[in-house]
Amino acid sequence: MVLFNSKNNSVQKRGVNMKSSLVVKLIEAHSSGSEDAFKNALNILADDEEKKGNLNTASSLRRAYVYDKKRSIAYNDSPLSEMSFSVQNAFPMPKDKDSTLELLEILTPKITLSDVALPEKTLQAVRQIVVEQKSVEKLIDRGIAPANRLLFCGPPGCGKTLTANALAGELQIPVAYVKLDGLVSSYLGQTGTNIRKIFDFVKNKRIMLFLDEFDAIAKKRDDSNELGELKRVVTTLLQNMDAMPSNVFLVAATNHHHLLDSAIWRRFNSSILLEIPNVEQRTQIIERFYSEKLSEYDIDIKTLTILSEGMSGAEVQSFMQSLAKYCVLENVTKVVSQKEIAEIWLQQNTLFVSENSDDFMKALYKLKKNGISLRTLEEITSIPKSTLDYRFKKEELNDE
Repeated sequence: MVLFNSKNNSVQKRGVNMKSSLVVKLIEAHSSGSEDAFKNALNILADDEEKKGNLNTASSLRRAYVYDKKRSIAYNDSPLSEMSFSVQNAFPMPKDKDSTLELLEILTPKITLSDVALPEKTLQAVRQIVVEQKSVEKLIDRGIAPANRLLFCGPPGCGKTLTANALAGELQIPVAYVKLDGLVSSYLGQTGTNIRKIFDFVKNKRIMLFLDEFDAIAKKRDDSNELGELKRVVTTLLQNMDAMPSNVFLVAATNHHHLLDSAIWRRFNSSILLEIPNVEQRTQIIERFYSEKLSEYDIDIKTLTILSEGMSGAEVQSFMQSLAKYCVLENVTKVVSQKEIAEIWLQQNTLFVSENSDDFMKALYKLKKNGISLRTLEEITSIPKSTLDYRFKKEELNDE
């Protein structure tokens, strides 16, 4: 005769059901791209294992999450990966007919405006747009059109894509990131068709439509070097921008705003110029990176800030990444010397420059002007101090 303990069986069933529901939550969080939801479900699962006495399993779950997160940051070098993560989309994505490439990617931002170093005036302008976008329904009820078309201009690496993602993060909306490799087609009329597909896809969604390298599809129509196809593309773009509903927030970015068609300019509510970061912005970028990844080392922040003058935000970030790699790979224990900082800076700024060239000497001269001694430069380059001194005097004459 087999004795059946209904109480124990019901407890076991509840345990299985709870674990199953948590697994479902983990899968849903992963699919939606919500890291917070994923972490919460994982913590509940780990806590449940702890209550059952499975301490090793609980510990392994928590370690796996931290380890995987560090790996994903370390191995994914895409600039977008630091700002957002890709989301599995429930709807079929629009594709180019001939190449079958997807025309866009849906991203969930990881950052907000607090993560971006912007001049105060620019930050105020961006925050005003956030206020309007958060009050879309209120403005529409009063018959006022909210600003939902924004153009970022400026040189490469100055934060256009970063700021767009931060804006979406502030608004807590996904980003439809348009892929130009799929959008621009060599087949007659196909690029215009692809543009229509993109606008049709986003028109019923609360979403940011981000068009990077915007000048590729919005050039002046009077360009004698362009064929008639460009005119049709720009016309299609204008028509779709005009028909775009207020729930879609269009943000475009270009390094070459002077190439844009005049009619395109009129379609934007606002345009913001992002320039090479000033000393306050560079300090902010450097200090944030230092606090996150280099705080165990003794590094002169002032030297880093001075040497990063003239760099774009992306170049400052790259400089700090190089410094962090050096500290890890060279097993630096505590202090990073001025010589080591100068070596890393020189390597980054003369990567494609011959050591016998004037450009290389100009880079050394900049180091000297910013407080790096002749002795240190001699140690770095093996060029005698007398030679460096002679060449620097020529550079000083050129400065005058």
